[in-house]
Amino acid sequence: MSSQKIALQDVKNALKDSRFRLTLPKEMESDVNEFLNNPGCACHTPLYRKIIKDCRDQLSRYFPGMKVPEHDEDIRRLAENHWTVINCRVDELESRLAKLGPGRKQLDVARWEDQVTVVVNELDIVF
Repeated sequence: MSSQKIALQDVKNALKDSRFRLTLPKEMESDVNEFLNNPGCACHTPLYRKIIKDCRDQLSRYFPGMKVPEHDEDIRRLAENHWTVINCRVDELESRLAKLGPGRKQLDVARWEDQVTVVVNELDIVF
């Protein structure tokens, strides 16, 4: 089996297929109908996560070569914080941030005169 995990985007694409929708439990029907009325809205992310958590068999059958992520383990891992604090002059900040490397980060910035303090939380991306 491939080590590639099913991502939220994969679930979103599967919801556009009526064959997949027919396999979902009836209690999800109203949420799925809301999705169909506005599939581009980010407000449907809880639905995608619920499908990953509760509809593992349906996802395994629809994506036979992909792995269904372990929802609880991934959520626990996402809750971890990886903090870095940068104290420097404003003109040094860009080079200091570049040293952090690629990936998603959450920043909070405070400035006093030409000094800046930046608190960085590196975010893990699971699915």
